[in-house]
Amino acid sequence: MLPGTQTQFLVEKAVRSIESGIDDGAVDYIRAIARQLNISHHHLHRTFAAAVGEPPGAYRRRISMHAVALRLQWSREPIGRIGYAVGYASQAALTRVFERFFGILPGRYRTAYSRARLALPPVDHAQFVRADDGLPLLLLAKRYRGHIEEIDDFWDDFLTRFGPVLGRYSSPLSRVGLIYNDWRADPDNLVRYDCGAVVSDVEALDMQNPPDGLHIVLTREREYAGYRFAAQSYDRKQAYVEVGDNLFYRRSLDVTEDPAIEVFDEAGSGKTTLLYAVE
Repeated sequence: MLPGTQTQFLVEKAVRSIESGIDDGAVDYIRAIARQLNISHHHLHRTFAAAVGEPPGAYRRRISMHAVALRLQWSREPIGRIGYAVGYASQAALTRVFERFFGILPGRYRTAYSRARLALPPVDHAQFVRADDGLPLLLLAKRYRGHIEEIDDFWDDFLTRFGPVLGRYSSPLSRVGLIYNDWRADPDNLVRYDCGAVVSDVEALDMQNPPDGLHIVLTREREYAGYRFAAQSYDRKQAYVEVGDNLFYRRSLDVTEDPAIEVFDEAGSGKTTLLYAVE
């Protein structure tokens, strides 16, 4: 039996490997992860399933369905192209998996979502912002998985457990949250979320050996757009939907699979900015 900390490390590394390899269509992908971690395929399955609640293959399928649903909601890409982008050889293959997962055909899912947004009100209580020069951020982060209403509890846990460690790398502490999926497009209404702190002292951080319990995230340097909310006015559950719908319907921007980014300006104005990577 592996110690608890080592088991947690293996599971978290497997989770990140699965997520980063979402477009890899190889049947042996999970076995490749086990070889990379230098453990048996069966041990990875048992450990992963106990920690995450489902085996690696089912988790990978969930991740791919999250990506498909996001593109169906907020892009104009043909369904076949969406399927190819996440590793399905044909539209028929994607349709079979999607219908089993969601209980509805991909085309009907897209139609139902867009029909509900024919009369879309603007986001008039926040300021539109756009960053054309990208937003590369180096973060020390911890992954959480749960319901959208639990994210404030995730932050309480993150800051309580890792506050002293984070203070060595992020001073003053600058919080950033990463929302990896739309919980509405998950059968269990679960969201994958990273609580993160921006690394201000890069030289002090060993990139190969982050502090125990944390992992390193580098956001991609690309164009971002979103809205900035005044202090005490940010409602995460409402903002995620409102901002996404307005960016990709009203403003006709193109969605990417990058996580949505919450930037908390607690040391300054107290405002919260919600950004999506766009094309």
